[in-house]
Amino acid sequence: MRLPLVLTSAPDWSTLSAAQLKLCYRAATRLVNSMQDLAERDCQVVQAIIAKQDFIEWQHYPENDVRDNQHASQYFYHAHPGLQRPFAEHGHFHLFVHAEELGMRRANPRYSAAPAHLLAVSMNALGVPSGFFLVNRWVTKGPWLNYADCVAGLEQFQIKTRQSNPQLKRINQFLQALITLYRAPILALLQQRDQIMQNLCSTRDRRSVFADQSIEVLCYHPISLMDDIAALELALEQSS
Repeated sequence: MRLPLVLTSAPDWSTLSAAQLKLCYRAATRLVNSMQDLAERDCQVVQAIIAKQDFIEWQHYPENDVRDNQHASQYFYHAHPGLQRPFAEHGHFHLFVHAEELGMRRANPRYSAAPAHLLAVSMNALGVPSGFFLVNRWVTKGPWLNYADCVAGLEQFQIKTRQSNPQLKRINQFLQALITLYRAPILALLQQRDQIMQNLCSTRDRRSVFADQSIEVLCYHPISLMDDIAALELALEQSS
């Protein structure tokens, strides 16, 4: 099996109800507004998360991640060395929830410092999201969430705490709106992840697959944000 598996289909907005289309459109509006707010300050998402720091591969931005204890949510931005990227990007956000705090897992000292990974969001150098991807368990070392818990985690994911960087509020809004807008493709990516893992584990012990460092990115879904929003607007017009 060649990995990562790339899913290239654009969102099929025609499969959504009128209510779901309106929800996605509101998310798209919040997403664009957050990006425009940054642009009015001569900034964009990637610049805002790095702030005035030197950009160093592997380093977390911000240094100690962004976390909302009330919603058990967390994220950071970083980049891998160019030759280690299976697709073109500047870097990516990793989104997490703390599974024990949400009652998804029993407390386990092995995972006390590692939250559960939900999703990675690829970004280009212009601060525009370019895709989503999912990784093997060893990459982030936290507990592995099944599909139902990932769905619940995505619905739970929120960052509302005050941060020292004033631009983080807009990045928080950007990330929440993005996962709402692309909910259906993200869920399809999660289903593909589970199918890949099922295939890999059919001939191997599950724990050895989780720990296999030759298996890193499982599946990837590139997106075209402005084209997708234009198609969403058309679908909304046709549904009214």
